[in-house]
Amino acid sequence: MHSNSRALFSLILASCWACKATPNSDRATAPPAPEPAASPSPPTADRVPQAREVGEAFVGVAETLAPAVVRITTREPAANTGAPGSSPLGGTPFQRFFEEFASPSVNPEPRVGMGSGVVIDDAGHILTNHHVVANAEDVRVTFADGKELAAKIVGSDAKTDLAVIQVEAAGLKPAQFGSSDAMRVGEWVMAIGNPFGLDHSVTVGVLSAKGRYGFAPGQLEDFLQTDASINPGNSGGPLVNLEGKVIGINTMIAGIGTGVGFAVSEAIARPIAQQLIEQGKVVRPYVGLSMQTITPSVREAIGAQSPEKGALVAELQKGSPAEQAGVQPGDVIVALDGKPTADSRDVQQAVLQHKVGDQLELQVWRDGKTLRLAVRTAELPGQTPAPNQPSRQDDVGLALRPLTPELAERLGVAPGTHGLVISSVRPDAAAARAGLRPGDVLLSVDRRPVANARDALQQLAAARPGGHLLLIQRGDSTAFLVLEAAR
Repeated sequence: MHSNSRALFSLILASCWACKATPNSDRATAPPAPEPAASPSPPTADRVPQAREVGEAFVGVAETLAPAVVRITTREPAANTGAPGSSPLGGTPFQRFFEEFASPSVNPEPRVGMGSGVVIDDAGHILTNHHVVANAEDVRVTFADGKELAAKIVGSDAKTDLAVIQVEAAGLKPAQFGSSDAMRVGEWVMAIGNPFGLDHSVTVGVLSAKGRYGFAPGQLEDFLQTDASINPGNSGGPLVNLEGKVIGINTMIAGIGTGVGFAVSEAIARPIAQQLIEQGKVVRPYVGLSMQTITPSVREAIGAQSPEKGALVAELQKGSPAEQAGVQPGDVIVALDGKPTADSRDVQQAVLQHKVGDQLELQVWRDGKTLRLAVRTAELPGQTPAPNQPSRQDDVGLALRPLTPELAERLGVAPGTHGLVISSVRPDAAAARAGLRPGDVLLSVDRRPVANARDALQQLAAARPGGHLLLIQRGDSTAFLVLEAAR
């Protein structure tokens, strides 16, 4: 405020006081003029150094993580390109990024996708989302220094939306995992990734909530919620604490620009990554029962003596470990291995902490009595890819899918023909050099009829002098082509 303005303000204030005469008084006495207001203390006294200290912490994390965070670019065959909105959660606010940076599906061109990932060890393993690399026939990774490398898919897990890819490179600087369980709601977090293709963007926020679930039935969910900005392209990138350690893998948002994003917690991501690296797949224990949480209305219907918390057994799979152990529909699971279970999610999480073949003790309430039942876990069925999904072989550069009657009709193939449809061919691979094209029908390999995609790809990947002799059908014609042995 200028000095003239302060003088005018003081004059007006003094005049206002003078107008406030005491009732029934002949003389209005003006109070003494107020002392000039003290000017605000300079912000440089204490606040700026503190702010700079916080800012330096953010800078340190960004610089430390930069070499470990990568951009992932994928190419999918045109045959696999779905219509917009084909995500399993299409139409909901929590639609995952299945169509990030998708090229329009009007033209029969390969679909290009983009996401993020984080290097997690010296061997070149990179953790990302399943939906980032799902159906990809070609995966490439770009580092912060601009170096671009081809990557292979080590393993992928749709139930947790996690995947591991690998590059061959020396001198990597992998990120370290932190503890998501130790994080407190309200702590600073940072998201790093490639939103909208803007490489190595850093956003800052807080951990908004923990243990979010219920967005996709059938999925295994344990999400961290954050208001650190997450957008398309961030998928698969790390959510980190102020120590620069990974506490989650950014996965989905509640709409662009909402400030509500979700990351798969480190508590799930780390063991899943380890299994994918060691086995190429995830082997999960299961006991074979369906449960629902005890609500006040359900408890009232069961009876006043029923437990206030627990998981109500709604259904048992025939021949499952739970059925063999004597669990019955209507039982309420109140504890597992002596640890109380508040709801069905507690039971699920407790089972998943065990290995296949482990023995568990279920404590159940039944008709007013508490029983202890021993259950030995089995492997969760259905861990192999669905039969209608394409199989891939990185060495061959070929993707195959079963020849269904619908595909046969679309391709003009005679009914009753047995073979496999080539759904994609990687341009730089042996399959392309052999002259194979998407839409060709593979009838035999080395004069043997093909039975299924997995076996055919394994045979094609095996060494053979002179290469493999393929019989294919293209339109109305058949021809033999030679596929060179994988190097």
